[in-house]
Amino acid sequence: SRARKVAMDLAGGFVAGCAAATANNPFDVVKTRQQVGAASAVSSHAVAQEFSGSRRSAVRWMADLVREEGVQALYKGYVAKVARLGPGSAIIFCIYEQVVQLF
Repeated sequence: SRARKVAMDLAGGFVAGCAAATANNPFDVVKTRQQVGAASAVSSHAVAQEFSGSRRSAVRWMADLVREEGVQALYKGYVAKVARLGPGSAIIFCIYEQVVQLF
């Protein structure tokens, strides 16, 4: 039935969004730390001073982060990301599937 198809599309989109958030979150945390480190060039930016001082690769940032704060640090902000990407991906996937069926 059509309702079942919509429900399956929503569920598939939600699972895909959660999987994407899970895979991407460690890289997003590292990117954010690097951006904060770049802000350290602004002398009045007190928080950024903690992350300043070296030019490291993303892999090095990740290794240092795990060593200093543990693996759980790679998933800071995870709940908020899943709360956004899960439902968002579900809606996008469902709408896409409905539009494709029109053609």
